[in-house]
Amino acid sequence: MNQEQEEPELELTDMDWAYYTSMPGIKGVLKEQVNDFIVQELANHETGDGEHLIVKLRKQNMTTLQAINKLSKMLHISRKRIGYAGNKDKRAVTEQFISIKGVEEEDVNQVFTNEFDLEVIGKGNRIGLGNLMANRFEITVRDLALPIENIRNFTLKNIEDLDGKMPNYFGEQRFGSARPITHQVGRHILRGDYEEAVWTYIAKPYDSEYKSIRKVRKDLWETREVEGAAERIPEKFRYEKTLLYHLTKNPEDYKGAIKRLPEGLQTLFIHAYQSWIFNRTLSKLVEEDWYDDKYEIPLVGYKTDLKDNRPENITEQILEEEGVSQEDFRMQDIPELRSEGTYRRAFADFRNFDILEIEEDDLNMGKNKMTVKFDLPKGCYATAFLREINKN
Repeated sequence: MNQEQEEPELELTDMDWAYYTSMPGIKGVLKEQVNDFIVQELANHETGDGEHLIVKLRKQNMTTLQAINKLSKMLHISRKRIGYAGNKDKRAVTEQFISIKGVEEEDVNQVFTNEFDLEVIGKGNRIGLGNLMANRFEITVRDLALPIENIRNFTLKNIEDLDGKMPNYFGEQRFGSARPITHQVGRHILRGDYEEAVWTYIAKPYDSEYKSIRKVRKDLWETREVEGAAERIPEKFRYEKTLLYHLTKNPEDYKGAIKRLPEGLQTLFIHAYQSWIFNRTLSKLVEEDWYDDKYEIPLVGYKTDLKDNRPENITEQILEEEGVSQEDFRMQDIPELRSEGTYRRAFADFRNFDILEIEEDDLNMGKNKMTVKFDLPKGCYATAFLREINKN
């Protein structure tokens, strides 16, 4: 690696956002087993007439897109005919509504799989992204070392301090739970450093991954040897293999390698970086005790008006530190990834919080577990809400 590649990453992997509450946390572990995380979509899809069949989809251990791709193949239709309001967690038990164009109830009833369940609701209009009211969560936090009374008291005190509102951070899964690199790749792409973007995606190692893949990544990160590298990567890491196969045939064509990835994944890199800038801005505001229940912080793009308000001033400062300009979001080299920018509320409301039970943890000897439920508006992350209680 040359000297330029060895420059500091400007804390790009730092996810230690400021807490809004001051009470100690209960710590604990999320998603130790799949049914520890239950999500129910709250929506009111009117049924009657319409070209689309409205169906309730229940799944676990698969993403929404994985379920839709499998369903489209089983129904022998294009996946574009299936609409949904939002992506639900993979490692969770989730329930959401989808719409399917041009099929009948009996077609859906003939789908048999143990990977998900389908329940036909009726006929209606297409369900699009954001077409829901809220999500209801029921989550079990495990491996709690505190006594039961302390768990209850700390939790309720933090909830009292939140007073029905939460910093509307993007959750860790936005950046990659095991390897938080999606925003780093986005930053390199925006700066036109496609080589570093490719190697960050393929090889940057993190301790949270399994030892076998971590060793492969570490070797590649240090050597950047392409020849034979794809064969060392396990099959499930298909996008890493895609990049390496491209570089094997087209040495040094790093921009071309990025363009070999699905456009949705390329877009995610840019969106993750915008989300990371948002989180850094919001964290700084929380540190300063700034609060406005209706203010929207920019997810910065080339059309964003960085007016002279404190949130926008912070965003400008962060971009300057990062060596990224608003014009970079025009993506002259890859125009399909350009982003005008948008806005997201700085704080969000939560409702109907309740502690369902606190008891001995059946999976961790000598520890306790707590199950809670709550409702969050669409687009809000349960992990961002729970971090105020857990403070891991």
